[in-house]
Amino acid sequence: MDKQQADRVIKDYIKPLYGFALNKTGKIAEAEELAGRITLEVYQALLKKKEFLDLNRYVFKVAHYVWAKYIGEKVKVSNQLRVEENELMFRDKGFDEIIYQETAGALRREIAFLSRQQRDIIVKYYYGGMKINEIAAQMGLSNGTVKWHLFEAKKELKHKMNTIRSMGNLGINPIRMSNLGHSGSPGSKGDTSDFLATSIRQNIAFSAYHKPLTVKEIAEELGISPVFVEDEVEALEEYGFLDRLSGGKYRTNMYIEDPSQMKSEALHRLFAEYAEFAVEHYYKAFFSMAERFKETGVYIPGEDINLLWWSLIPYAGKQLSFKELERVSHQEVSVNRKDGGHYAAYASIDREFAGVERSLYYFCGDMNRNSDELALKAWQVDTWWCGRQGGWRDNQISDFINLMHVVNGDLPQNYTNIDAYRRLFDKQYLLSTESGLEVNIVYCKNKQVGERLHAAIPRPSEQIKEAASKLDQAVYRLHLEGQPEHAHKYVGYWSQNSMASGAMRTCVLKHLIDIGMLEKPEPHRQKGISTIMFMNQD
Repeated sequence: MDKQQADRVIKDYIKPLYGFALNKTGKIAEAEELAGRITLEVYQALLKKKEFLDLNRYVFKVAHYVWAKYIGEKVKVSNQLRVEENELMFRDKGFDEIIYQETAGALRREIAFLSRQQRDIIVKYYYGGMKINEIAAQMGLSNGTVKWHLFEAKKELKHKMNTIRSMGNLGINPIRMSNLGHSGSPGSKGDTSDFLATSIRQNIAFSAYHKPLTVKEIAEELGISPVFVEDEVEALEEYGFLDRLSGGKYRTNMYIEDPSQMKSEALHRLFAEYAEFAVEHYYKAFFSMAERFKETGVYIPGEDINLLWWSLIPYAGKQLSFKELERVSHQEVSVNRKDGGHYAAYASIDREFAGVERSLYYFCGDMNRNSDELALKAWQVDTWWCGRQGGWRDNQISDFINLMHVVNGDLPQNYTNIDAYRRLFDKQYLLSTESGLEVNIVYCKNKQVGERLHAAIPRPSEQIKEAASKLDQAVYRLHLEGQPEHAHKYVGYWSQNSMASGAMRTCVLKHLIDIGMLEKPEPHRQKGISTIMFMNQD
């Protein structure tokens, strides 16, 4: 196989071979060493063999051979695993003597920490046997530039091989993120939870959050080779989760909260205190207005006013958002993603500590779904009491379109529509009762009903507005602790309008339950609560 083709094969197999090594060893340091051995062995074999009946099988045969020899060295048993005679690799005794010396392992390690360009030149020159003019022609560089990179790379390698490379804290104690979300519109590739789904991406994002780092510095902090960091960094930069700064450094472009037990308890006390205040000075009024809300014509499942409160209370909570109190606009923190998304990203470090049962205060929303063609709008939030699964991904406008057709009597119960009905029943948007089908969510059948419902919702007082301002300041101070300076705008954005936040609305619901004003929904009503559909809005 020619050198150019071998280079392409090696590039395609770097990550699979590292995955093989990590699976075999279970330890990052050992996996890096084993992967380096395998990669070089495969490269040598590719250069010496012309034809392959099954390239993938051959590559992993080499991998298993090197793994067998590695095990033999570790346990002093040379005959544990062997390669069949007809699968013996092309060997170069002189090369073997070098590759398995202790210094060769350090050399391969340090080659990985070179810049991508210098690494490519070193591998092509020393391991690929290419001449300087051939490397220059292939890489589009001058001969002098290649010579300079070779000189600088060798100087760097000699220096680093005589030092002990330290592993960063994230290599020893990697973080794990939870509560990954967004504010805005996700794109075709999803949101924060999709882009930061892997441990390596989460730790890359966290490593460059408090101070800008180069790829090499990120790799050192994570304790892995830059080879396995470069592509991940490029992808995160491409979709706006990392910003590239001068000097080849990267900085994380999102909000990462690092909770502690003390901060968590302080925030909970703060929200519980202000939730009690909001109930007393705003939400209590709703419960004396039952007849007025009924007169608007709004549909209430089973004519159970408690179900109206479960939707109307969190819906009205949006009213406690005051534009004049905002210090940071959505535009300042959101990013236009390459996949069409436009949102501000956030995540929280998953810290284990005793205290508040966080799942009880889960909140997802506000989720707004629209169909301009059908003049249909829907609003929904998820809380612990809803029992819904899937979050924003499972909140689909098609469900509300089908439900509207059921209400209008133009979705026949036949085989063609069986999947639509099955989904509406599964989501409890529709119930089957002795008297027939029953819609299980609050809805306004036309624009006039929607307008009357909105007009009936009480407006917040100046007293509430003053309390909201104080709450924002207190939340901001708590969240600001430990945050880097460039992240202060994110802290400001996620701390403002806390009176209308999901955290506040769950605390309000919990307080209303505790004082007996709100009853927990029956199991068959759960999935339909905290949802309002507005039909025929034209």
